[in-house]
Amino acid sequence: MSGPKTSQLEIERRIQAQLAALRSDVNNARSKARARILARRDALLAAFGNDPSLEDAAESVRALAAAALARLDAECAFEPCAAMEDSVASAAQCGRSAASIADAFENDTAPFAARAERARNRAAARQDQAHFLALLAEAAEREEAIAEGEAAIAQETASASGNGVTAQSSPSAASRGDQADNQAVAQRALALLQSPHTLPSDRTLLRETVRNLQPDTIAQLALLLPAMESNTRASEVLSAAIEDAAMQLSARDCAVSAAPSFATLEEAAAYRDMLLRRLEEADRNAYLQACIDTVMARHGYTISRSVTLGRDLAGDHRLFGREDATEGLHAFLSDSGDLMLQVAGLPDGIDSISEDAAVCLEAAAPGARTDELLADQHDFCAVYDEIAADLAAFGITNRVQYRAEPSEAFCRELVQEHGEQRASIQQHEAAGSSTVGASPASTPHRRRKRSGGAAREMR
Repeated sequence: MSGPKTSQLEIERRIQAQLAALRSDVNNARSKARARILARRDALLAAFGNDPSLEDAAESVRALAAAALARLDAECAFEPCAAMEDSVASAAQCGRSAASIADAFENDTAPFAARAERARNRAAARQDQAHFLALLAEAAEREEAIAEGEAAIAQETASASGNGVTAQSSPSAASRGDQADNQAVAQRALALLQSPHTLPSDRTLLRETVRNLQPDTIAQLALLLPAMESNTRASEVLSAAIEDAAMQLSARDCAVSAAPSFATLEEAAAYRDMLLRRLEEADRNAYLQACIDTVMARHGYTISRSVTLGRDLAGDHRLFGREDATEGLHAFLSDSGDLMLQVAGLPDGIDSISEDAAVCLEAAAPGARTDELLADQHDFCAVYDEIAADLAAFGITNRVQYRAEPSEAFCRELVQEHGEQRASIQQHEAAGSSTVGASPASTPHRRRKRSGGAAREMR
């Protein structure tokens, strides 16, 4: 015979490995799609520059990108199912949808590509009229660099004049080739300075190199740029993965703080890995919850509700009931995998409880009602053993940690909070009341702030 029980749920390694592989596939597909969308958007906007005549095009590109990213989050949301084949199908669909969304964005922005190309050509024509040192000086935003660049231009012009070559003279083919190479290097350096993904150390080195303009500046930059560009590409990939993982966690009601700035690729990779581990933990609990829901349905608990109980514990509260029954089961699954199950009185039936409602536990009326709930506690033991066996079929080990004997102390009615009742509970909390089931004054939310043992939830 038994009252409430708590146990630790553990998933078989084989299933954990399968879930981790599916999660990796989904993350890679989403991150690649997000990176494609952002790269396309940023390239078009960079080509448009600050040309007022292209502002409408820029706004359209931004709007299309925002819509594509919203679709990515809505249509590529992966959550494990009780049946592994359903999880596999869901992950595969996420991958196909992510690629399709990125393809659609590129197709939708194709009309703007021609305008971007014309804008690039106009910008290149303007840049060709200036010496590459002046372009780098502008990128570095240093007045002394500008002055040095102008002096270098003046000196070069004077030197050319002294050799009998006027400023109006047409340059030789070799000179034009050198100038084109110099412009290409300068533009690469400028792109790195403007990119938000350039590492701080690389950005500092670029600025220092450009500030101290020397005749061999271009040669130095040509040696530095490949490694810097590689770092920037890696940083961009990490940024897309971090942003995507944070979005997925937020969609799963997991609080995520804003990503910090990273001085190195190693710091960014460590932060990404931390978010991915949290996603894997969320997948684990989603799989556990899906299996629990399936098992409960097999035992006739075909109606379920996600609810908020007045405790600051990290995890999910769920009610399971049968149609027209005045009792059911209250399940609490903590973020660490602790499961607590207890008989719960539902005086008005489970249909009286709304999804995501705030609920509280009240002592059952003594007499016939208490006798009914005590009998349900006695019956719960056999049901619990069957539930444990069914969970084992899904590869879930159910290690019982605490067994409570049937008691009137656990004869509780679980009812939805309304209006004056909620205000009364909040007043008791403000006065330091320890009423079981008292709801916090904050807005109800299924995800809680601090962790704790499930055993406390039954008291």
